[in-house]
Amino acid sequence: MKNIQHKLIALLFIALALPYPASSQGSSAFEPEYEVNRIYPYISITEEKLNSVQTLIDINEHYKSSWIREYISVEISASYEGRTKKAISKNETLSQEQKDLINMADLGTDIAVKVQYMPENALKNNDIKEMPFTFTIDPKSDAKYPGGQQQLKQYLKDNAMAKIPDSNFKRYNLTALKFTINEEGQIIDAHVFETSKDKKIDDLLLEAISNMPSWKPAEYANGTKAKQDFVLTVGDHESCVINLLNIRKDNH
Repeated sequence: MKNIQHKLIALLFIALALPYPASSQGSSAFEPEYEVNRIYPYISITEEKLNSVQTLIDINEHYKSSWIREYISVEISASYEGRTKKAISKNETLSQEQKDLINMADLGTDIAVKVQYMPENALKNNDIKEMPFTFTIDPKSDAKYPGGQQQLKQYLKDNAMAKIPDSNFKRYNLTALKFTINEEGQIIDAHVFETSKDKKIDDLLLEAISNMPSWKPAEYANGTKAKQDFVLTVGDHESCVINLLNIRKDNH
């Protein structure tokens, strides 16, 4: 009899420790966060930094000179007045011609770097390797929604978020929609990057983005306008999807 009582007590503790199905389901729904952030190029430098650039590491902090035993060539190519120009140096230190080309490059265009080298390893017979990357020059001022971030949040709330029940969003799920602000401040190329798994929600968010008023476009110091990429994220910002977007939330 005592053994039966002990087993019943043990089963009761186990039952109390397990979550009820209803509470478990309820905990997966929550009030979603939503925000718009700029998507940054993988490698970019500011206009202010241009004058101090001396080596490849000044351009690309991820550049690994330790991989290189011997340089074959370092080629930089850029668009200048719509035409591609190239300048070559013998190692990671930029030549004056390369620095001039970077400074003269058409603003808002990619600048390409191609490093040819013999790798640093224990092999007797090495083949020439190639390490390419591209970078851009950041505008002095980013594209801005009229009225600023608070007005943008209010617009998205009125035109999208207030129309979607919180129960449609679950923990660890993040919906992401990318779009571009062009040189005229217009919204172009709006598309779903990470779906909410509900086409009606995706369409509602996409419509809100597409119908936004024109922004003030990004601008360089000389007044040249540039296009920039942005992303609207809705849901749980602890989701691993956030790591795929190359955003810098601390800029807000």
